[in-house]
Amino acid sequence: MKSQIYENADGQPDIDRILSEADDRIAALGEQRAAVAERRRHLIEPAYKTVVASPTDMHHKISLGAVLVNAGMRAYDADALAGLLASNGHYMLSLSDELVDEDPSASLGTILTRLLDAKERELAARGLFATWCRRLDAYGEDRAEWLARNEEFRLEGAWREAPMTSGQRWLVRVTCRVRHLDLPGDLLRGEAADWLDANGANLNYREFVA
Repeated sequence: MKSQIYENADGQPDIDRILSEADDRIAALGEQRAAVAERRRHLIEPAYKTVVASPTDMHHKISLGAVLVNAGMRAYDADALAGLLASNGHYMLSLSDELVDEDPSASLGTILTRLLDAKERELAARGLFATWCRRLDAYGEDRAEWLARNEEFRLEGAWREAPMTSGQRWLVRVTCRVRHLDLPGDLLRGEAADWLDANGANLNYREFVA
């Protein structure tokens, strides 16, 4: 007796259902593989770092940076590389096809370096935008956390009498230059916060009219 599991009413294989089940299975395997990879990353993470300053972050930057430098990349490739990594796989493959055909024996590192050279302006623009978006998200989170603080602390806290931070000083200077304002002078931290709020806070992440 023939099994009816994969046959439709006409006696023909139910191809759509078979393909759908296969796609679901592939997706599930992909999720399992990602979970295993994430667990592996945690397991192989060294308990002690050789880098003292900010080990959690700096250790990874130095280790990965060394690999990229050995592949022939330099600091000026950073924006273009960020743009390439922010792009989807289809875009990267479409860019690299010609380079692979030209030199099939070239290593992936060599191909990536040539790709960054060939598309530097476009990829750097993509990289700068991706970096801006990431900083925008971080700024939004910090801003929301600050606004969620106790209002009395924000308006009357002792922090307001501390000296202006270097970040505030830089933002004040940039805002004055962009908006053609006179520098307000040496402000306390609270005064600087009030001044920046009144003039757009961080203009990198605000629509404004210069």
